[in-house]
Amino acid sequence: MRLSARIDSDCRSMESYFHKLFALLQEGKAEDELAPVEVCDLDSNESHASYHRFSHLVKPDMIMNIYSLVDFWLSEICEYHRRNLNLDLGSKDIKGENELHARHKYLTTYAGLNLSAVQDSYKKLDDLRNVRNKFIHGGGHIPNDQEKKFTAINGISLLGTLIIIDNNFVWSMLEHAKKYLQAAALA
Repeated sequence: MRLSARIDSDCRSMESYFHKLFALLQEGKAEDELAPVEVCDLDSNESHASYHRFSHLVKPDMIMNIYSLVDFWLSEICEYHRRNLNLDLGSKDIKGENELHARHKYLTTYAGLNLSAVQDSYKKLDDLRNVRNKFIHGGGHIPNDQEKKFTAINGISLLGTLIIIDNNFVWSMLEHAKKYLQAAALA
């Protein structure tokens, strides 16, 4: 199976999985609305609540899955081009501002691939990386001085310092991931 077909298969699998997760999210939100309001003991070391919601975990998990897909396939694509072009250096040998940038730099500068047609998708994936990093390293919260940076991302809003992910952001990022990875695999 060609590299591009394997990427397409993974993206389609993720799309199917996300449809199921969005259905589960709706069930979770309905349960959240019916959950009883409870008094909690602030001095307790354990939760004594009768209901523990999960709906707030679904969309952050989706964006982490998309970024993991991008991370895995970019590594594979770089190795594919290294072998096919008989390049001496691997993608890990190229430094960048971050992993995504380093791999993009490897493909465009070192391997000489023309990815200008998917430059917008690359920029969107960098937005995805930034949002994902705030969930991984900050629980989805951003410092006040970064508010403008994150509210400028289409599909992202804030509730205080907490990032709120719109459904369209998830679908858009999956589409940009597929578009970028396919272009890099076929270049």
